[in-house]
Amino acid sequence: MHRTILAVDVEGFGDRSRTSLHQVAVRNGLYRALRKAFREADISWADCHREDRGDGVFILARPEVPKARFVDPLPQAMVDALREHNRDRCAEERIRLRMALHAGEIYVDDHGVTATAINHTFRLLDALPLKAALADSPGVLALVVSSWFYDEVVRHSSGASADSYRSVTVKVKETVTTCWIRLPDHTADTTHRNEIGHGMTRTLPRDTAAFIGRVQELAKLLAAVTKATDAGRIVAVHAIDGMAGIGKTAFAVHAAHLLADRFPDGQLFARLHAHTPGQRPVAPAEALASLLTALGVAARNVPPDLDARAAMWRDRLTGKKILLILDDAQGRQQVEPLLPATPGCLVIVTSRRRLTALDNAMPLALGTLPPHEAVALFIRLSARDDIEKHSDSDAELVRMCGYLPLGISLLAARLRHHPSWSVADLVHDLSTARDRLGKLRAEDIAVAAAFDLSYRDLPADRQRVFRYLGLHPGTELDAYSVAALTDISVSAVRAHLDELYNDHLLDEPARGRFRMHDLVREYSRRLTENDAATDREQALERLLNHYLDTIAVADGHITAGASHYAEAARSSDTGTSHPSTRHEAWAWMRTEYPNIFACVMYALHHEKHEHVIQLAAGMSTFQYAVGPWEQAIQVNRAAAAAALHIGDQRRRGDALNRLGIIQRRLGDFSSATKSHALALGIYRELGHQRGELAALNRLGILLRLKDDYPGAAAAHTRALAIAREIPEPLDEAYTLNELGIVRFVAGGYPEAIEVHTRALSIYRELNDQLGQAFALNELGVARRATGDYMAAFEAHALALSTYHDLGLTVSLAFTLNSLGSVYRAVGNFGKSIEVHREALDIACTLGDRLDQANALSGLGAAQRLTGRYSEADRALAQALRIYRDIGHRLGEAEALTEGGALLRATAGPNEALDRYAQALRIARDVHSPIEEARALEGMGRCAADRLDVGAALDTLRNALVIYQHVGAVEAGATAELIEALSQRNV
Repeated sequence: MHRTILAVDVEGFGDRSRTSLHQVAVRNGLYRALRKAFREADISWADCHREDRGDGVFILARPEVPKARFVDPLPQAMVDALREHNRDRCAEERIRLRMALHAGEIYVDDHGVTATAINHTFRLLDALPLKAALADSPGVLALVVSSWFYDEVVRHSSGASADSYRSVTVKVKETVTTCWIRLPDHTADTTHRNEIGHGMTRTLPRDTAAFIGRVQELAKLLAAVTKATDAGRIVAVHAIDGMAGIGKTAFAVHAAHLLADRFPDGQLFARLHAHTPGQRPVAPAEALASLLTALGVAARNVPPDLDARAAMWRDRLTGKKILLILDDAQGRQQVEPLLPATPGCLVIVTSRRRLTALDNAMPLALGTLPPHEAVALFIRLSARDDIEKHSDSDAELVRMCGYLPLGISLLAARLRHHPSWSVADLVHDLSTARDRLGKLRAEDIAVAAAFDLSYRDLPADRQRVFRYLGLHPGTELDAYSVAALTDISVSAVRAHLDELYNDHLLDEPARGRFRMHDLVREYSRRLTENDAATDREQALERLLNHYLDTIAVADGHITAGASHYAEAARSSDTGTSHPSTRHEAWAWMRTEYPNIFACVMYALHHEKHEHVIQLAAGMSTFQYAVGPWEQAIQVNRAAAAAALHIGDQRRRGDALNRLGIIQRRLGDFSSATKSHALALGIYRELGHQRGELAALNRLGILLRLKDDYPGAAAAHTRALAIAREIPEPLDEAYTLNELGIVRFVAGGYPEAIEVHTRALSIYRELNDQLGQAFALNELGVARRATGDYMAAFEAHALALSTYHDLGLTVSLAFTLNSLGSVYRAVGNFGKSIEVHREALDIACTLGDRLDQANALSGLGAAQRLTGRYSEADRALAQALRIYRDIGHRLGEAEALTEGGALLRATAGPNEALDRYAQALRIARDVHSPIEEARALEGMGRCAADRLDVGAALDTLRNALVIYQHVGAVEAGATAELIEALSQRNV
């Protein structure tokens, strides 16, 4: 019987990220999609012969079913069904499918069906071109049809889109044949690729059109790669080393493009910044996080430590052929954790150092270009028709450049932009140029001559600007910072920068932002040694003061008030431009932050203590709101040490207070407590009430997070007394709000609402938007707990809008989590999940562990209520782990109670009771009445499930007493349950 044969296979079904539960969900989804697609295509699913293949399905249609239906409309119906399945699924449960179509005579014996045509279909399904087509596609389906099926069915079917198929040759086992591949949803938005767990697997920089030569090196590399991959070596690692400017990166990228088709699963490029000025080398853990993200791993799923990240990286590459460039590596310790463990992968490492300690790496040292290749490169880059290809001048010129690509490109650019110059003119100029870098590295003599010639050709005033550029501690410059360095007008600086850019002594990566190549910077810094030391020091002093002045104004806009350092601002006649709006202030801080941080480090290393202190204070709001918090820790520690060094105890206390805030947000409660306690002691010794007030409030927050509610209340009460004694309304409102939080977690809902309302009133009188958002958010939390969901939603929504307007990312996660709880309370579980996930992304980006745990806990609760039990279990387990890591026992109790509810729904009351009992013990230890009541309610419901009505009523009544005492919304449902059980017990 001649029948249509269809086989499908799920991409990555056996991936280690997929648990057994994930695989069950995938299989169920696959069969649902097939049944729906067959129904849409008017093919009877029931009449088909089907065989399950674990990660796929084999199907035989009845002979009378028209074969055209399998190419139109079945593929599009399958796409629609798969997308419907993927829409609300986690990455591990989403499906991408390979489908093979063939037809032939089928034979039936005692063991089932058999035929050469069936074997042929499975060869097509396993073909590498089909797998590669799906891997490169943003869609969900890759279809392959046999040559017979294409000729006899596809070409004659009006709706089959025959012109959308492409012919490929397939070689699988003993089969060599031609087949036709189509991607039915090839026009889909590329964002779908990320939705199904794929990332950016093609991140190579573009291949430069100016690449020339290196024929022997390329041949050696390509031959070695072919030998290694053919032999199935575990990993082919090639270390490309050479001096700066030799063209290591260009060579590696060019080779990678030539080899790309051999590595169908991806070509990745990672900069390790071993020699990037102003940037520290990328730590292996950071590099792995970026690589995992490129493979599609969500940031929140990247493990925290190096070993776990390396293990996940190796696991994700299992069975894949990946080409990886690790550019500008520092050494073996930086590279080794990044190496795959999969046969067939290729790693190309570039480094200025010879990586002799890197095991099994094949070294390839790049020397200077051979003379004929150097001449060819110069001619191509100069783009001059009048250059003779074999002249002595060309050869002499590239020789004097040391055959170094960087030097050649500089001189070629000069010639290209000076039509009246000849190659002989350049040769004459180079032969008389002074050598300035020869003292640094002998191999840099020729490039030094090229740099020196470019420098000598500048006017005297531009030479000074060029020299001073190298003094900047950062990596990117604008006209205002250069004006401060050089003490000339901004308009004059702009003209100089434009000309230096034209002379290829500067790059312009973004409009108005300039960067030096590292060798050019080194050359520039060397030149300044001829300037007087006092001139250099004064230039850097002006630069630091420029940042101090501008950061003071920017911080004032960001905090919507006067800057704390406005009195220190100095007038300047260099035309320094200050941000005039909050939006401009945020933009300036985001752009200049790397430079400011570099200036702090410079000031620290040169013992400029006053600048360290003031810069740290000025950037503190931005660092708190945006991060990175690890650098905020570094900066504020430096400020505290600088203040101690000059004997300024008050500002030492300020730095310690800021340090403690960041330590708390990172979940290091112990260190934060020490920092705030030390600050409090300093302030009290100085009699500085404002500082004492701030430290008391920060300590109060920590005491609350460590579940010491009486201690927290005492700290905030003392702070409130100081705020009223000073008096300081803003601090009074802040303290009231914190006191309200303590009242709330201790079970005093009415008192909390009253205190938050008073705080909100003060903030409104002061027209303090940030404070209003703070009070509104906490008021919303209390309103939700009492069942006033509309008021809670309005409060959170208004707070969220304010935080967005102010650009305070740090406050968004908590507010989103609060909003997610409201959505969950009113039954909008889908929206709750969406909002908690957004909060989780923000918290993970910032490194805020408490908000991460809160988001995971809320996410797990919402997922449980939608029946997504496996996802809920993972989220709650992660939340519980974080709560325990940071020592937040109240959060631990909340997660345990929610875990009890999950177990009650999935495993039964006996298994759930232990979770509830653990939660009850913690709730009583930390004196949290609401969590005690929730644990009791859960235990009561378990007793009811076991038909122990008497025990259920006793426990539920105890919970009800607490709910009614604190005014919790749960009281109503608990009372109804008690009434129902009482009637049953009569």
